[in-house]
Amino acid sequence: MQRLPEQDIYVYKTPGEEVHKILVGDLDGKRLKAFSKVATASGEIIYKIFSEDAHKNIETLAEGKGTAEDFMREVNRLGRQYLEPLGESWREVQPKVLANFDPRNPCPKH
Repeated sequence: MQRLPEQDIYVYKTPGEEVHKILVGDLDGKRLKAFSKVATASGEIIYKIFSEDAHKNIETLAEGKGTAEDFMREVNRLGRQYLEPLGESWREVQPKVLANFDPRNPCPKH
């Protein structure tokens, strides 16, 4: 199985949201990623699970809103479907947090 090199994951601090979980798993030539955040006012989980190849081509596999249990149900379902047949599993990643997100300037220059 061809693994992609490890990569750092960067997130912006966004008012009203907090990172809930970031999970990654290796596929042959692709990486499965699961991102979830919490809307702090409502406690609702917003998530997206996708695969990404070395050329940054992305295929969304699941996305939605709900509870932490809803998110984990999708994570487990996709883990069984894609990761377990390859002997792989999800691993949690700690993101590198960037400055607060400014919606008026979404692409700041570094």
